[in-house]
Amino acid sequence: MWKQLKNRLNQLFESNPDKNDQKDYTSLNSQDREKSIEAKVAFNYPKKTSYNFPMSVDQTPKRVEEKPKNRQLKKSEKIERSKPVIHTKDESQKQTTSVKRKPFKVSDVPSPVYGFKQRQPVDKLLKHTSFEDEKEEASIIDPNWESRRDQPIKQEEKKQYHNMDADTQSEKENIMMDRTNSKPTEQEEPSVVASNKTTQPTHKKREPFNVRMRPSDKKRYAESRKQKRAQTEDKQLDHLNVNLLNEVNDQSQEDKTWLTKKSELLIQTLEEFNVKAKIANVMQGPSVTRFEIQPETGVKVSKVKNLSDDIKLNMAAKDIRIEAPIPGKNAIGIEVPNDQPSAVNLMHLFNSDSFKNAQSPLTIGLGLDISGRAIVSDIKKMPHGLIAGATGSGKSVCINAILLSLLFRASPEEVRLLLIDPKMVELAPYNDIPHLISPVITDVKAATQSLKWAVKEMEERYMRFVEMGVRDIDRYNEKVKKDDRNAEKLPHLVIVIDELSDLMMASPQDVEDAICRIAQKARAAGIHLLLATQRPSVDVITGLIKANIPTRIAFSVASQVDSRTMIDTNGAERLLGKGDMLFVENGARTPVRIQGAYVSDEEIERITQAVRHSEETHYLFEQDQLLEQTEKEEIEDSLYDDALQFAIENESISTSLLQRRFKIGYNRAARMIDALESEGMISGQNGSKPRQVLVTSKTTN
Repeated sequence: MWKQLKNRLNQLFESNPDKNDQKDYTSLNSQDREKSIEAKVAFNYPKKTSYNFPMSVDQTPKRVEEKPKNRQLKKSEKIERSKPVIHTKDESQKQTTSVKRKPFKVSDVPSPVYGFKQRQPVDKLLKHTSFEDEKEEASIIDPNWESRRDQPIKQEEKKQYHNMDADTQSEKENIMMDRTNSKPTEQEEPSVVASNKTTQPTHKKREPFNVRMRPSDKKRYAESRKQKRAQTEDKQLDHLNVNLLNEVNDQSQEDKTWLTKKSELLIQTLEEFNVKAKIANVMQGPSVTRFEIQPETGVKVSKVKNLSDDIKLNMAAKDIRIEAPIPGKNAIGIEVPNDQPSAVNLMHLFNSDSFKNAQSPLTIGLGLDISGRAIVSDIKKMPHGLIAGATGSGKSVCINAILLSLLFRASPEEVRLLLIDPKMVELAPYNDIPHLISPVITDVKAATQSLKWAVKEMEERYMRFVEMGVRDIDRYNEKVKKDDRNAEKLPHLVIVIDELSDLMMASPQDVEDAICRIAQKARAAGIHLLLATQRPSVDVITGLIKANIPTRIAFSVASQVDSRTMIDTNGAERLLGKGDMLFVENGARTPVRIQGAYVSDEEIERITQAVRHSEETHYLFEQDQLLEQTEKEEIEDSLYDDALQFAIENESISTSLLQRRFKIGYNRAARMIDALESEGMISGQNGSKPRQVLVTSKTTN
């Protein structure tokens, strides 16, 4: 009995009921391995039901599918566990049939870009028009597009790269497809768009597609776009006219042998006069080289300055200039002319970063300093300039460079010009450009009247500022722009006088009064003066004019007296000419030596011709109108009626009598006598006797 129970229990515990299952599982695994060898790629696509993402890669079907079978066997077949495991014929047939291999077939491997869809030939891709591209993009942007597809794909997987090249785009798409393992379908529309992008990488709309932005980012993006549009509108003429300038000449490289030779010669010359010094630095500019020497302790600066003629003799230089000491350095600068000076073109200045990055429309380019750096100034900060130099030193060329800089930077709505040229030929090429207020004024009387018009314009602008409650022209224009009253926007006015001495000889009092009033008050009103003269004497540049014009440009002058009159220091008499200048900016104490930019006549003609074609010219007044107005002012004196009434009461009139009665000068009294005679009010001249009155009070009424 006990033996039978014992044997029974041994049979129950020692027998393995899962052997058959394990064999089946191993057979299934062998079949899967053989199939995997044939397919070479395993595809695990997500089902339509919800699933956990990402799925574990090493998950096997053993525990998921086989354990429930084992549990069913334990419940339903407990009685048959003691029986030996018998393999049926069907299972053996399954094993034998599974071992049989099918013939080799080419498997369809999906493309990471096209999926199972067949790749289109190149000819068809090239035939896509922009209209078809827009249709395809519209189908992608359509919100119901996901419902028309067989299986959903996340919105993040449909990113389009508009501004990328074809190679980088295809590489990034491959990486995205490998990461996401999304199910490619045969009706995948983004693949067509991607293929089109390879042939047409550029797109009309360069805005980001399907990008989530915060409100602050959207605001920054909109502001940056507005700034770009404003810059393109402001620099429309700049892009139009840059190619009209002459190309930049190759700058002559530093001649090291010449520099070493001159430096050794300079040290030798100083040692001969018992001045021990060493050369700290050498800077070679377009026309001048500056040797910076450091004298030993105990050497006076005045001793080096007194050796200028000796240094000039030993170095065989045309002329030298000593700057002792250099501001901000413990060195003395000795400037020696180059053997082969190089010219400076406007293209070099306009391509410099300082000129490109300037925001003001009144930015002007002057030239290059000794170190080769572009010198750029702003007329707003000047706010008035005085240019002086001998004949042929480069004044007119400097004025042309300033005018061309204004034409490049500013539109007629921003800057207007009033050109006065008593020489009649220097500023004639600028006629009929849209920036002019009137044609170039060549008559002296009309020039005086135009300066009086500028004074009236200044007073009218200040009246507008008072009404708007602003202090200067910039705030006025900002306020007008905010109120959408762009028609009331005021442009800056630049008055250029090429020869001031000619005006001062004709009518010195009127010209000086007008210039002084403009220089004192017109800065905030946006009116700026640029005066040029070849005779910088006290008669032309009076103390009142000089005090109100802080910015000066001195070219080569004849004597130290003229240099002191211009820049209050010596040095301008030692300049080389041909554009060599000393620039004293507003607020600066020491002048800066600059080689001015050269402007040819061909450049002026090309640029002015291009500007004339850009816009129409609208003059505010003509030169003839100014002359008529001066004649009316000469005839219609404010004291004319009083003088006539006085003559009728006195029954005789003379010039000296008018002078005593009305306390006026001889010229004004003589003009009134001539006016009365021309109108038949008094008799003609009769020696030294007074003139008789030919009318009465009744006839005059």
